[in-house]
Amino acid sequence: MYLGVSAAAPSHDRGLPSILVEVDGVGYLFDVGEGTQARLQEARRSIHDIRAVFVTHMHGDHFFGLPGLLQFMTLSGRRKPLKIIGPKSLQDYILCSERVSGHARSYDIDFRRVVEGVVYSDENVVVEAFRVCHSTVAYGYKLYTRPRVHVDLEKLRRLGLKPGPYLSRLKRGETVVVDGRVVKPEDVLDIEPPSVKIVYTGDTRPCISTVNAARGATLLIHDATFSALHAEEAREKMHSTAREAGMVARLSGVECLALFHISARYRDTSLLVEEARWGGARCVYVAEPLMLHAIEV
Repeated sequence: MYLGVSAAAPSHDRGLPSILVEVDGVGYLFDVGEGTQARLQEARRSIHDIRAVFVTHMHGDHFFGLPGLLQFMTLSGRRKPLKIIGPKSLQDYILCSERVSGHARSYDIDFRRVVEGVVYSDENVVVEAFRVCHSTVAYGYKLYTRPRVHVDLEKLRRLGLKPGPYLSRLKRGETVVVDGRVVKPEDVLDIEPPSVKIVYTGDTRPCISTVNAARGATLLIHDATFSALHAEEAREKMHSTAREAGMVARLSGVECLALFHISARYRDTSLLVEEARWGGARCVYVAEPLMLHAIEV
């Protein structure tokens, strides 16, 4: 669900960047622009269901809503720990805002500094971070459902093995020794690829790292701050045009492209969709506040 979709400042009721991904009743929040907590209430989403927060970079429109959200969680009686993944200075910002405001949290925060690669995983999803091309150090995030793993009994039989407790270790990706034989996960397991992959760029110029991260993605949510009419400004401010977002979507072969982080100057966004399609994308739309993109898992 798109909570806020505007660039730099709230406009036309679009709100500032924030995206809620929900999998089996668990929420994963990407960026926390001002007003995020109000959007969550408007969407009738419980903050207690949010398990992890991911921040792309330290530009205010992407994280200024975080202190209010954290305090609201305390006021709502949250007890479950919250994971936060973002730049190192984000942790400093959280601690500073709590010290100045006197906010005493009712729950623990497990903070992790964002780096390239896997930054989070649980029973539902895995989240990887990748560098994007912006005016400051910034990361995009790729969320995908956990690959389904099945024991192939025929493979076990051919190896002369019987089912046993060691299979749980293989399912975790470990190599084990059974009756003196080294057994790797691929020797006895069938692994289905993730059924859903969502890629969110945050703020970026067109980037080969995004193309690589988004290959075969179900949904690419890409910076489309400007129209191609303002391409020079996009280059100067290290953002993308809708046409460039469409080009990235075409190169990565995504199923659908959502145009995100829209400048306030575009009241009518139909031009942006046309430009993205010209860039080669097929399924294209402009993300709107409280819009829900349902994906079958």
